[in-house]
Amino acid sequence: MSYPLYPADPNRDPAEPFRNLEPAPTTATTAVIDPAPRQWDDPIDERPITVEEVAERQREAFGGPKIGSAFFGWLTATATGAILAGVVVVVTAVIGLDVIPDPWATGGLGPFDGVTVGWIVIGIILAIVLVSFYCGGYVAGRMARFSGAAQGLAVWGWAVVIGIAAAVAIGLLDGRFGFVAAGRDAVPSIPVSVELVTVAWIGAAVALVLVSIGGAVLGGTVGVRYHRRVDRVGLEA
Repeated sequence: MSYPLYPADPNRDPAEPFRNLEPAPTTATTAVIDPAPRQWDDPIDERPITVEEVAERQREAFGGPKIGSAFFGWLTATATGAILAGVVVVVTAVIGLDVIPDPWATGGLGPFDGVTVGWIVIGIILAIVLVSFYCGGYVAGRMARFSGAAQGLAVWGWAVVIGIAAAVAIGLLDGRFGFVAAGRDAVPSIPVSVELVTVAWIGAAVALVLVSIGGAVLGGTVGVRYHRRVDRVGLEA
């Protein structure tokens, strides 16, 4: 087999030296597929990411109620309620008002009659509940960082669970310690009908539920807003 000398003839078939091979090679046109422009390039989003987009991504990964944060929020709400109740007792003792032994003040108190004093006491109790659950929801929202309303509801849920557990414990231990009888004796006798007292207790329970839920949800919502301000500063820097 002989090979052509260089430079080779440009018009000569480059496969001619290999014609004696079995099978003989042939030349043919090769089809080349041209890919579409930027087909293999990764898409690049040149638009800067916003605070809302960052918060939404984080919320999808870490949102929802957090049981641990809600528990510490409940502890804060309980402690705040105890502190505020103690402050009220101290203030009434300092100014010489004997409200606690007779919370409904059936005989009146100073220039106020019994009904007026009763409404004042109810207002103070609702205010303590509102502030306490607001603080608890705020702590849970700050700890969980996302889903402030859900954190507030979780705080309220802890309060319900602990309240049910306490009621069951009181019921089981009542035969030995007489908790129910002592509580019944502590409530002053009011010269009204049983139906009116029942309606008053139902109204008070509904008011306590609404005020506690509202305070907890509001506190949780305010608590997570702190983190949104921090995130905004970090991205703007």
